[in-house]
Amino acid sequence: MILKIKQSVNIFPTQPFNFDATFHKPDHFTSGDNIWQPGFRLQTWTWKRKRLGLKFINKGHVNKPKILLEIYSNNSLEASFVNSLVQEIIYRYNLQLDLTDFYNKFKKDNKLGPIITKWKGLRPGHQSSLYEYLIIGIVLQNATVRRSVQMFSALQENYGTLIEYAGHKLWCFWKPGRLAEVSQEELRSLKVGYRANSSKKLMNTLPIKKLSRKICENKV
Repeated sequence: MILKIKQSVNIFPTQPFNFDATFHKPDHFTSGDNIWQPGFRLQTWTWKRKRLGLKFINKGHVNKPKILLEIYSNNSLEASFVNSLVQEIIYRYNLQLDLTDFYNKFKKDNKLGPIITKWKGLRPGHQSSLYEYLIIGIVLQNATVRRSVQMFSALQENYGTLIEYAGHKLWCFWKPGRLAEVSQEELRSLKVGYRANSSKKLMNTLPIKKLSRKICENKV
């Protein structure tokens, strides 16, 4: 899928704001849906059943933050859609988080003070939806990171959508109901093991098909 239509909007996070520390965590899970370089991040996104390509560009600095958001799509987006997307982005990345009290309280602390100085403006956050985050959690169960990445890549390549925009190709997550329709045998052929579906021996696990069904039924 090639996304050619681009719309732009400015986002002004609360200050102080550290763009690179917020949009890139060195220990992030390798998911194939994003690219980061100092000053910008590409991220695929599914919002209201539309597949999008996002590009976040740093246009400010720590004490005067500004983000240029470029939204790539295959058709024009209504203003209400763009506004709801921006609000979701602000929520997921904590772009309006006020850390003033925290900084004032701990900036002179022997242990936290140097960390605050180095990472001032960093925000906690995650680009994924609840469903996407849980899928990543499932493939991380009882496996090495390398094995988890292999499982996730297999799922992306079979059920995700390859999106091309801004000169790059990235995978976009599948729609939540997609895996509810897939057979357990098909999932197991991708070598995801017991994560495909529930079993009496693994009652504490949250398998892929069960999660997908519950998401479709609005029970998560």
